[in-house]
Amino acid sequence: MKITQDNNQKEQQKALRKTLQKKTWKEQQKVTPRVKEGISKNAFLKPREATKTTKKSYKIAKNKYKLAKRKYKVEQQKYKRNLFSNEKKATVNHIIAKKNFLEAKTEKKVTKKVHRKTKAADTSRVSYQLKREAKQSMKNKVVGKVNEALREDDTLKEGVNLYSKAQRYKQNMRRGYKVSKNVGKVSLKVGKGTYGLGNRSYNYIRGRGFQRTPEDQTIRKTLMKKLRNSRQRFKMAREAKKAEQGLGLIRSIMNGQKTMSQAATLIIKSPITWIVLGLFLIVVIIAGAVGSSQRPAIVQDDFELTDSWTYFTKLDAEKTDTSNVFYTQIDDVMFYMNGVFDDYKLGDIMPVGSLTYKMYLSDLWEALNGKAPDYSITDMDKLMKDKKSAYYVAPDIYENLKEARDTFGYTTLENQLGNPFNTDSLVVTRRYGYERNGDNITLNPSIDISVTSNQELKAPMGGIVSLKKGSNSLTIEKDKSNRITLNGINPSRFNGGETISEGDYIGNATKESLQIKYEKFDKKTNKWKTVNPGFYFKKVTYTQFTSVGSSDFDPDGDVTKRAKTIYDELTKIGATREGISAVLGCFDVESSINPKRAEGDYLSPPVGATASSWDDPAWLAMGGMEIYGKYPNIIHRGLGLGQWTDTSDGGRRHTLLLDYAKSKNKKWYDLKLQIDFMLHGDTPGNRTAFMNTIMSRTAATIPELTSYFLTYWEGNPGDKLSQRIQSAQNWYNYFSSNSDDTNISGNEVFEKYKDKMKPLPTNKEMKDGWPGNSYALGNCTWYVYNRMKQLGKNLYPLMGNAKQWVYNYVQTPGASLVSSPQRGDVAIFTNGTAGSSVLYGHVAVVEYVNSDGSFVISEMNVRGPYTMGWRVRKKEPGVYFMRVQQ
Repeated sequence: MKITQDNNQKEQQKALRKTLQKKTWKEQQKVTPRVKEGISKNAFLKPREATKTTKKSYKIAKNKYKLAKRKYKVEQQKYKRNLFSNEKKATVNHIIAKKNFLEAKTEKKVTKKVHRKTKAADTSRVSYQLKREAKQSMKNKVVGKVNEALREDDTLKEGVNLYSKAQRYKQNMRRGYKVSKNVGKVSLKVGKGTYGLGNRSYNYIRGRGFQRTPEDQTIRKTLMKKLRNSRQRFKMAREAKKAEQGLGLIRSIMNGQKTMSQAATLIIKSPITWIVLGLFLIVVIIAGAVGSSQRPAIVQDDFELTDSWTYFTKLDAEKTDTSNVFYTQIDDVMFYMNGVFDDYKLGDIMPVGSLTYKMYLSDLWEALNGKAPDYSITDMDKLMKDKKSAYYVAPDIYENLKEARDTFGYTTLENQLGNPFNTDSLVVTRRYGYERNGDNITLNPSIDISVTSNQELKAPMGGIVSLKKGSNSLTIEKDKSNRITLNGINPSRFNGGETISEGDYIGNATKESLQIKYEKFDKKTNKWKTVNPGFYFKKVTYTQFTSVGSSDFDPDGDVTKRAKTIYDELTKIGATREGISAVLGCFDVESSINPKRAEGDYLSPPVGATASSWDDPAWLAMGGMEIYGKYPNIIHRGLGLGQWTDTSDGGRRHTLLLDYAKSKNKKWYDLKLQIDFMLHGDTPGNRTAFMNTIMSRTAATIPELTSYFLTYWEGNPGDKLSQRIQSAQNWYNYFSSNSDDTNISGNEVFEKYKDKMKPLPTNKEMKDGWPGNSYALGNCTWYVYNRMKQLGKNLYPLMGNAKQWVYNYVQTPGASLVSSPQRGDVAIFTNGTAGSSVLYGHVAVVEYVNSDGSFVISEMNVRGPYTMGWRVRKKEPGVYFMRVQQ
């Protein structure tokens, strides 16, 4: 009945909207017709509900009327001022405001009358009942007077008595019915309240919060599910029993009572046997599925699962900065959430507590990564096993979840994809989801996988091919259900419109990465939506890892000196801090940044090193079989920082290093010789890869540069990549906080020049901030804005990242670029100069200029947000000076 009423109400609302659309504006402002329509609209509601609804509508309309009236007055005043002003032209805003005011006024009148009429017709109101009782009382008095007059007549007296008895009987029956009805209502409410209190207490005692059990988890619902499952099993048992009738033939074949030819003859002669065998096969398949009814690892649909993944990547991107890069292993999170919570939506309230699933995921991110500034990385596996963790699961549940993941993974999702080339696992170098680019966080709707240039590619799915002119991309669409777009492929063999099958050859890769975008058609919204392609391939390996700046990183003195030598030598040729850190991260893992290292030197002699081994050609020339008893591909052992090796596939980098050292008349284990070898003596391909890395030509972030160096310089993709990235990040943070051309620490600079920098920055510049500052809190741009305010100069608050100030300075009135600095100028560092970020750049305030042209700067966020720094710098390429005349 309620559904029918709701449908009728919706139809009436649609009809009302259509009617209003057909009417003119003046007709729509007529009150009486709209009052009738409003009353008829509430006709299907209960009187009390209708009264509440109309009262709420009246309050809303009254508030809108007040706002419209106030706005109309303001616009009217503006119009009168602008009418006699030459600064601005007169507008029609006052006319629009008047129209809105009149509409709001009419709406207020209508809702007020509808509410009054509805309230008057509400029989549940106390005032209505009092009026009715008063009327009835008056009626009873009149009837009593008449009865008294009639009783004086002996003839009519008996009839009056019979009438009075009948009326009393009716009143008693009516009163008894009301009392029973009210007692029933009270009892039901008390019963529900008592049960609710007990249920809440039960849940509270068991740590579920003081709240009612959700409807779908109540005993009644649980019993209904069990009953439904029992009926299903009983039905399957009956089907299996019917199929038993067709097993005789199979048993006779298995027992040897009938040959295959006899069985085939029987099947051909008896078509009924075909049906029996067909039913038998179906039942076997269903029975197998029921018998092994292991729960799938993924329960969410494609879109909800992608939303969860995307939100977690957004959390990673929001926390990422120049010192910390987060790429949480989200696959573990997805399997945990689906295993524990089944099908869920981010915005839904969780069964226990008041958190939404989105809020729960935020808390889970902090449990996995920690809070700033003391980030502490763990994994989902440890959280699930730790009894003190809020994400602990019982051992049997843990094993079930692990088994489901290993057995099914994401394979239960529809429209799985085939690999675009033969491989056990696709290497994903850039994942699907949000990522940080400077101050901007954007959504990457695809994945990038590692390929080799000109590699042959196969179709991941079948469908119809479509092309985009002038681009190296190709799209395959299947029945308007799913489509995939490959970018980075030569599609010249297609014209568009061809039908292909999965696994067909589709072209060659045009570069070292293939971009894959996967979309599915959402029938609910009638739109295409992107999904994470990584869900649909058999196996993928992600090469992006979390790396956080460790405050505990303290390399020993010798390692620091060698790393500083490499840093200084490469900085001279314009190398970036990110690129140098990526190289050092790899060398740290390979050789502990020690040029005097050889493969297997830690073993016992004669394979291991002795004092004379380093100059012994026979010892240096040992191969894998002599060192390890295996690895015949290693012809001559790896040497030096990068463990240069001669290999069976033609690699001669070991020999090239030794020959280069002889040509320079130096020892092969000389540090500067090996740096020179990487720049000038290595193979051409490796020299190119080295320069691409240290100059940040192929990427801008430390993880990407480290992965590139490992793949194309070392030739060992994925080997200990996360360890290398972490080491590279540590070296980047180390040089960011310790690099200084003058070899003076920041504290020493401050103590030496503090008397020449007055007024010194206060908490307002370093912690609180000045009003109007729109830059990211604690960043270098934020501090420079505050410091310039303190010095009496105003900067435009929206000039972008630090490196963008070079051309956005024109947005600040009175600003210009100058060639020589003076106190109060802004120093802008670009292209990695002075250890600045290649992505964002860096800005500082010039505090003092020495006679030799060097200048003292104050800065923030070199070592982290809100962290102050002081340095002495010299003019160099990539540094600009902005002067503000105010």
